[in-house]
Amino acid sequence: MTGGCEAPRTPRPSLQVHWKCCGVYSRIYLNRDETYFAGNCPRCASPVRIRAVKGGGSKSRFWTVE
Repeated sequence: MTGGCEAPRTPRPSLQVHWKCCGVYSRIYLNRDETYFAGNCPRCASPVRIRAVKGGGSKSRFWTVE
């Protein structure tokens, strides 16, 4: 093992998504600019972006994508 110079990682902000197109669940993650959550359906690759709002927005962490 190496010395402890690394900073502990913080969890990356994410949303849980139900993809109605294929009936599957996955997570999408906040982009580096922290402006939106982005991801693709794990089966058909259908894309989605959900805008992130600082100091507001929805408290929901679970979304359905049609």
